[in-house]
Amino acid sequence: MALLAESLVDEWLNRKGFFTVRGIKDGVDEIDLLGVRPTSAGLEGWHVEVQASFRPVNFITRLTEELSRSLGKKRGAAIARSDDMIKECVRAWVDHKFTRDDKVAARERAWPGIHWKFYFVHGVAKYEAEVAAIKQHDITVIPLHQVLTELCTEDSGGARGAAGTDFADMMDYYEKHRARNAA
Repeated sequence: MALLAESLVDEWLNRKGFFTVRGIKDGVDEIDLLGVRPTSAGLEGWHVEVQASFRPVNFITRLTEELSRSLGKKRGAAIARSDDMIKECVRAWVDHKFTRDDKVAARERAWPGIHWKFYFVHGVAKYEAEVAAIKQHDITVIPLHQVLTELCTEDSGGARGAAGTDFADMMDYYEKHRARNAA
C-alpha cells in the first residue's frame, strides 16, 4: 500500500508543477519524495513523507530507544502513551524523517541551496494527538483523502506522468460515473 500511496502523492506533486524524485537512499533509510518547482522567488523544495495505513493498530511513531529500554517494551509496542511520551516519540520521528544531518546532506546533494518545506501525507491516524504533535514541528500535515480529492477534481495543467497517473485517472472516472449513476 505504501508504494501505491507514494505513487499517488508523486502524481499529485507533478500536477502541482513539481519535478519529483522518489526513494532517495540515505544508507539503509530513504526519503519518500523530494519535489522542486520554480516560483517567482526561485526554486521551492518540498520534502514529503508518506504513511498510508487505513486500519492502524498502533502509533505512527515508534517508541524511542530510551523509552523502549526504560519500559522494557519493543520499539513497536502498542502501549498507551502519555502526552509527554507522544511528544518525545514524535520529536525522534521528526528528526529521523526530516532533520537529521544525513537527511539534510541527502537533500543538499539532490538540490544544493534550496530551503526545504516539510510535508507529511497520512492515511488514518489512530491517535490524533500524535498528528497534532507532528504539526508542532513546522510540518504541514495533509490527509491522504485530500490528495485523492485533488487528484480527482483538479486539472492544474501541471505535468502528468508519474506512476500514479493511471490510478488517479481511474479514480476520476469512477467518481464521475458514480455521481452520474446516483442521479
